[in-house]
Formats: sequence, C-alpha cells, structure tokens
Amino acid sequence: MPSANSYPSSPGPEFEAFLDKSKTLEGARLAEAIPKSYFEPQAWRGLAGFFISYALYIGAIVGVAYAPHWGFYIPLFIVAGLGGWGLHCIAHDCGHNSFSRNKKLNIVIGHLSLLPLLYPFYSWKHVHNLHHFHTNNLELDTDWRPIPRDMYKRMSFGQRFVYMGTRTWLFWAGTINYWIVSGFRPGFFPKKDMRTDVKRSIAFVVLASIVYFSALIYFTGISGFFLLFFAPWIAIHTWFSVTTLMHHTSADIPFLTSEHWTPNASRMLVTTDYRYPKWLLFLTHNISIHTAHHVAPVVPFYNLQKAQVALKQAYPGMIREKDFSFGDLLWVIRNCHFYDLDSGYYKDSAEQRAVVNGGANSVANT
Repeated sequence: MPSANSYPSSPGPEFEAFLDKSKTLEGARLAEAIPKSYFEPQAWRGLAGFFISYALYIGAIVGVAYAPHWGFYIPLFIVAGLGGWGLHCIAHDCGHNSFSRNKKLNIVIGHLSLLPLLYPFYSWKHVHNLHHFHTNNLELDTDWRPIPRDMYKRMSFGQRFVYMGTRTWLFWAGTINYWIVSGFRPGFFPKKDMRTDVKRSIAFVVLASIVYFSALIYFTGISGFFLLFFAPWIAIHTWFSVTTLMHHTSADIPFLTSEHWTPNASRMLVTTDYRYPKWLLFLTHNISIHTAHHVAPVVPFYNLQKAQVALKQAYPGMIREKDFSFGDLLWVIRNCHFYDLDSGYYKDSAEQRAVVNGGANSVANT
C-alpha cells in the first residue's frame, strides 16, 4: 500500500468539512460531559441482563427441540441468535469492566456469556480493545477496515473471496472470519500477558465444548448438533456481523490515515447510532447506542441512553442517529466495498464512488 500519509489524494469538500468538525473536538474531555453517577455499575442489573439473554437463548433452543414442524425452526433460530447476541453484549460490558467493579466476576460472566459463540473471552477482549484504540483508522482498526482496490487485486484468491464475500453476500459471516483469524491464535497477540490470557480462555472454551458437544451428540445425534448448536451459532454471528458492520460503515464516514485520525473524532464522529424498537434495544442491552459507549466505555449498558442525551446536549450536531432499516444494510453491502484513495471514503465493486444521495444511507447529525 502506498505511503499512508498521502491519502486521500484529492479530498473533497465533505472530507474537509469532516476535518473541520474533528478540529473543533481537539483537546475536549468528551467523557466529562457525562455525569459521574452514570459510570457506576450495579451488578444486579448486569446479572439480570445476563439471565434474560440466556433464558432467551436456551428457551429458543428448547423450542427447536420440541417444535412440531420444521417451519418453526427459522424464527426460533433468529430468537436464539438474538439471545446469544444479547449475551455477547453482556460480555462486552465485562470486557470493559463496566459490568461490575469486581474484576473476577467480570471475567467469569464474560467467559460464560461468550460460550454460545465459542469465542474465548480474552481473544475477543484484546482485539476489541484495539478497535477502541484505533476506531476507523485505516492502518490500525481491527473491525471492517476497507482496503484499496489495488491491494485487493494483489491478494490470493482465498483472501479476495473472504474480503469481498463478507462485504456482500456473506455479510453475515464477517465476525466468523474474525473468530477464525484471532479467536484461537495466541500468537496473534503481541504481548506475553495477552497470550497467557488467551490460552486460558481457549482452554476453557475447549473443555466446555468437549463436555457439551459430547452430551449433545450422544442424546440428539449429529442432526441435534446442527439444529441445537450450529444453526443458532450462525444466527448469533449474523446479529454480531450486521450490528458491527453498520456501526462504522457508511458512504459519508471516512476511514482515516494516521495523518488525519484523532482520538476524539474516532469516539464521536465515525459511529452511526441506529434507533431500534424499545423491545430490541432492551434485548440487545443498548448496544446500538454506540457513540456514548465509544466516548466512555466504562458506562454500563443500562446508563447509555442517559449518557447519550448528555453528550448531545454538550456537543449538538455531532452525533449521528437514525432509525434502522434493512434498506440501509442492503445499501451498504451493495456500495461500501473498497477504500477510495482519492476521496477517503468508499467505492463499490465497480469502482464507483459510494455517494450519499439523501436516500437509505443518509444520516442527520443530532
């Protein structure tokens, strides 16, 4: 890839406007806009979320086991996926130590919450922290980072298949790719203490898998394994992939080289917060209220709505919010494929600039 400090090569007025807005945030202590009381966790509320999500996940799997007709399977897989995704959102709080002030409790609940995903807790936590440190940094972010078309052309066939597939028809498998790349590879992590953490998490997942899968296959057979574990696992990853893809991918959100990237802009300006129905917001533990989370990761999930209001009052016009629609998702997977070296935004697979036209992908800042 060419020198990181030279891109975008022909920035337009929208990129310059983004940089101007970014400059207004330089030096600001964003988290100070959030009342300190919102940072205090209440473990019982986190545990309530943990049990609600596990009940939803297990209940849906039991429903599959006793379903009178295969026509019930798909809706039950979706519900199981939602329960498993809710558990990931609980683990998310554990990873940021916003679940409780007891680090041992955070570690235990974090490991248990990620079991339906078979995701070693520390593998996920350490990679996720890198995302927070480098959100939408073109060189360093770990989540859904686009690459230029020329770099894509130099990839192997397998790499091209994964890259383009997970940004189009395999969008639901994007987080499966991350799981494969870093979930079970201690050597992926640069520090010795990280590798030690990851090895322990892997050991826990492997042991739990041996016990659970042995019993599951013994009592229900291979078909039971696919119906009662694998299909819900795919459904959880679908929720996981769609949510994380949409958080930071839009035609009017740039990925930035280190020359232009700033910490405060990465916290405030490059996230789209999608407004969910209240029931879905409840079951996903406010994961879509994401700007407040990036500004202050230690705010527990049940205080994120209030924290978001405080930020909007302190920094009007800075937070991107809109109602979620499947049209937005379809627009992203049709248009946001490659990093445009000229503009700093996205190109599609036909090398046309992905342009917001006031339609599905437009967002009004609040």
